[in-house]
Amino acid sequence: MSTAAHHKTLGSLFAVVWLSRLRSATRCILAFAVLAINSTRAEVPTVDYLFPAGGKLGAKVQVTAGGKLDPWPIQVWTDCPELTFKAEETKGKLIVEIATNAPVGPHLVRFYNRDGASSVRCFIVGQAAEQLENEPNDDPKKAQPVDKTPVTINGRLEKSGDTDSFALNLKEGQWLVAGVDAYSIDSPMDPTLHLLDQQGTKLAFNHDGFKLDPLLSYHVEKTGTYILQLSAFAYPPKADVRLTGSESSVYRMTLRSGPYARYAFPAGIQRGTKATLRLFGWNLGTTGQAIVHQLDGSILGPRVDQILVAAPGFENCLRIPVGDAPEELEVEPNGTSDLAQPLRVPCTMNGQVNPAGDEDRYLLTAKKDEKFLIRVKSAALEFPLDAVVRLEDQKGSQLARSDDQGKLEDPELSWTAPADGSYVLIVGDLIQRGGPDYVYRLSIIHPAPDFKAALDNQAFKLEPGKTADMKVNVSRANEFRDSLIVVVEGLPDGVTSTAGSVPVKGGDVTITLSAKADAKPANLPIRVLALSTNPDAPRVRIAMASLKGTNSALGDLQINETDSVWLTVIPKPEPVPPKEVKPEPKKD
Repeated sequence: MSTAAHHKTLGSLFAVVWLSRLRSATRCILAFAVLAINSTRAEVPTVDYLFPAGGKLGAKVQVTAGGKLDPWPIQVWTDCPELTFKAEETKGKLIVEIATNAPVGPHLVRFYNRDGASSVRCFIVGQAAEQLENEPNDDPKKAQPVDKTPVTINGRLEKSGDTDSFALNLKEGQWLVAGVDAYSIDSPMDPTLHLLDQQGTKLAFNHDGFKLDPLLSYHVEKTGTYILQLSAFAYPPKADVRLTGSESSVYRMTLRSGPYARYAFPAGIQRGTKATLRLFGWNLGTTGQAIVHQLDGSILGPRVDQILVAAPGFENCLRIPVGDAPEELEVEPNGTSDLAQPLRVPCTMNGQVNPAGDEDRYLLTAKKDEKFLIRVKSAALEFPLDAVVRLEDQKGSQLARSDDQGKLEDPELSWTAPADGSYVLIVGDLIQRGGPDYVYRLSIIHPAPDFKAALDNQAFKLEPGKTADMKVNVSRANEFRDSLIVVVEGLPDGVTSTAGSVPVKGGDVTITLSAKADAKPANLPIRVLALSTNPDAPRVRIAMASLKGTNSALGDLQINETDSVWLTVIPKPEPVPPKEVKPEPKKD
């Protein structure tokens, strides 16, 4: 070994010994420095549940939020200005003030700190009196008394196998209507309802009403006390099928025994018009006749696709779809081709498959190569119809057919007329069921070129001096060919974004957000827009972020999507100077 190499080896050994002497002190200093820097960062909040998940109009409600909520008190955003969330001293506890003019129905709530934001949760403003479920109430003999209706019970299936029981005094001739919000507010459960008499005999059962959430109705034949039991299976389902329960398994169950609007006919309204609706349901008097209600849609904006109707005297609100085409009513008899009811295009036909086995036929006059988009809405409106739509020529030969193909959806059919002539459009039920509530809305239009935009996420964050990408999917329909760009509006000072050009065939567009090095911290909702650059036909579509995730095949949530995308600009970490660490005493 050369002298230089020998000295290098000795030096390396000396360095190892020296480093080992100071290893403990050095590790302390480095660890403290890392902790000092990281101490300026908090975890992005997550919210697993809100309990209760709603409150009565005009009330103050103490709500518990479960999840990661550091640092406390945390900040809360809601899409409803009439809702105010105030954090209490105890972590996870908030007071929610619901103004008397707050819109009845579901609203979005988001928790955030300076390092990010949670996914949104749903908070429902109700009209009925509210109370909390009280344990123990598993055993029907210990069922929680319910003194009067209407009432909304806020409860939780706290543990695996939990069942909540409630005792109700019902009168002969009444209809009990019990509805649950659980799956639809993103609770991890698929609930069921059982109604028993005092001897434990099962009188009624419902598993899926509003998709996975049950809606049970029962006509009381004898005055007395009845036991209503709520339990649930896990959602998403697990390999072992058993009753579930957890801290996050919260629900809102509303019990009614007064007038209840199940549906309206016609089932929707044209935007910009007034309509006379007949309301059908339960507890509508001895005759059970429909109640007439006047609905004013003349002030509805272009983005309103449904309206919540609170008819006088009813204990519930009813969602009414809003469309752009003229509304028409099915006229019987129309069960054979020679009696087919003429269709105007565009229109929305309100019909009923009644009685069982009924098929409604409509006469469609078309020119060769004329294009039509035919949609049936029924299951999406909470009706039991499993709709099938067919097209036949005048000889009865089938030209086209569509159903939901087992996907729990409503049928849609794009069709081009093969020749000038008249064709028969047929609507029925897949397995030949029917009844007064087998209601549908059949819309038929000439498809117009259009486009829409969707986001892959609902919350983004950005650091000063850095960039972040968001992916926007823009889909073109019916040969929409105008040039499109994607832009972001509502960005805070110090943040800019690129404008993405949409491919000719549509597809994903990546938008890059950039924050200046001195960008100030920010937490706010922003919107992403897809814009047509054609000056003669400007159009705007707001990109929507889905809230349904993998649930889309199993039904709607209370709110399915939002255009309020969240942006957090994270503050720069401010390292804390490390404390002076005295080296270890030198050992002899």
